[in-house]
Amino acid sequence: MIFNVAQLMKSPFGSGAALEADIQEEQVQLDNDLKVIGPIKGHVRMRRVNQGLLVDGWVDLTTELECARCLKHFEQPMHVTFEERFYPTVDVVTGTPLPPIDEDDVFPIDEHHQVDLTEAIRQAVLLAIPMVPLCKEDCAGLCAQCGHDLNLGPCDCQEPEVDTRLSVLKQLLQNEKSS
Repeated sequence: MIFNVAQLMKSPFGSGAALEADIQEEQVQLDNDLKVIGPIKGHVRMRRVNQGLLVDGWVDLTTELECARCLKHFEQPMHVTFEERFYPTVDVVTGTPLPPIDEDDVFPIDEHHQVDLTEAIRQAVLLAIPMVPLCKEDCAGLCAQCGHDLNLGPCDCQEPEVDTRLSVLKQLLQNEKSS
């Protein structure tokens, strides 16, 4: 998602522009095991600041994730907000190269005065994905012995044998429940 910001960079500080974002799923490659399903819609606002642009906005998208408990793939709708700084690599008026910025969390405005929001949006989406994705909040997961999906019902496995060192604790818990 590339925007030409030459006119905005020539504007006084505080000037801005608002744009609608419509990104095709092929344009945003999240990760090897994560993918976007369908188009990405959103809104982007750019503001001219002292050394470049402040870009913020939101995107709505659907990702395909794998449940951490039952390992089934499921679709997860997401609303992701982002805010990033973009600094020019060349002066917009003279075309002379500018010294590079020593900060890691900034994105460049290229020599053609274009801003590519794809990487900023990709990073925001990756940060918004849950650490432990679940297909549903009460997902029962898989049986540790046979691998049966416990969301479909109980399996035929017997209770695993308790380590003999923990049998005293098991008796204590049973006594506590009965009293």
